[in-house]
Amino acid sequence: MKSSARVIVMLFAIVAIVIILLVFSQKSKERARKTLVEDYAAEITEIEMPARDPEAGDGKEVRMIRQLVVGCSSEKLVDLREFGSLMAKVGQPTVLDLTGAPNLQSFQGVEQMSGLESLVAIDCPKLVSAEGVAGHTGLRELVFTDSQAFADASAVKGLPNLDTLDFSGCEALSGVDVSGLSGLKNLYLSRCRNLKVLNVGALSGLLQLYLDGCGGLETLEGLSHLTSLTDLDLSNASSLTQIDGVEELKSLIVLDIRNVALEDFSGIGKLPTLRVLRMGGQDSLETLEPFTHMESLREIHLEACANFRSLKGLPPNVSQYAGFTYCPKLTSLEGVEVATSLEQLDMTGCENLKDISALASLENLIQLSLVKCRQVTDISVIEGLDKLLIAMMGGSGVPPATTEDFEPANKDLILDFTISE
Repeated sequence: MKSSARVIVMLFAIVAIVIILLVFSQKSKERARKTLVEDYAAEITEIEMPARDPEAGDGKEVRMIRQLVVGCSSEKLVDLREFGSLMAKVGQPTVLDLTGAPNLQSFQGVEQMSGLESLVAIDCPKLVSAEGVAGHTGLRELVFTDSQAFADASAVKGLPNLDTLDFSGCEALSGVDVSGLSGLKNLYLSRCRNLKVLNVGALSGLLQLYLDGCGGLETLEGLSHLTSLTDLDLSNASSLTQIDGVEELKSLIVLDIRNVALEDFSGIGKLPTLRVLRMGGQDSLETLEPFTHMESLREIHLEACANFRSLKGLPPNVSQYAGFTYCPKLTSLEGVEVATSLEQLDMTGCENLKDISALASLENLIQLSLVKCRQVTDISVIEGLDKLLIAMMGGSGVPPATTEDFEPANKDLILDFTISE
């Protein structure tokens, strides 16, 4: 009996201790939350998100789980050591948004938030280092956009689950080693003007690569390994003179090479899945013949190519949009007639364009721009285009008064003579 009584007393004692610990833990949690809210002006939000079973197939939700989303832009944040310690008592955040934190310098202490998946630090002017994130295996997204002093990305390693890396606008960044980020799908380095060399050879699963505005980038290595890449933006990467391996991008859908001074376009012409091609500032481009066999191409944007003189070689399957703007040596639309399914044609600023007779073949044309095409004086060729809805003529050589007797096949056709600068 005495033994049984002792057991019962011990059980009650254990229960009492557990209750005391729970109460203490709850009070500690409440104090930590109060400090975060009052001292750091942190915004702590609980949301419900669907948890998915990766083996059950796409779109099969198994349960709803509660997640913590935390935002903080306090001037007290220099690193995350104290903040992370307090946060660990409150709960494990999934998203931590430090956008605009004026004194944040590094992420030391972030390891205390082991459940963190997304770390955002947009426009943090004193952020200089990614210190603290190394080996944080839960991280799926790092976004440090427009943190202009950010220069040290060496800690971005050992992140096997990282899906998205965005350092856009980090102008002080001169290099980034992404070789250990094998799971990366999206890499955004737009406007990293001091970036000199980038090797992406280890990112075989990469889907999107944005290097637009990287004016100092001289070498892009490993491009041929990106066989899953769908979007590549190199616009205004003006120090690049070649893009070795581009012909191996068998999944590429969108390519932007505006103001990249290429001389050889043969690799681009071999891209089997490309649908959108944006070009501009290529002085060596004279015709569209390098792109003739691009059967998947639906849009072509070409602007300010000083020696571009002929539309011959236009792929016949271009149907959604064709723009050849501000090309001073282009005098004729001969060659466009093959694109019989074309819906939009933009010739804005082609000041020497005169012969537009080829328009007669574009029976599916819906929108036409001859803005600032001063040599175009007669538009009778478009009268028979019964699907044409708007023709923009501002600044062309067509006087509005001469169209008073214009009798288009489409009675709803609008002739717009306004000019927008």
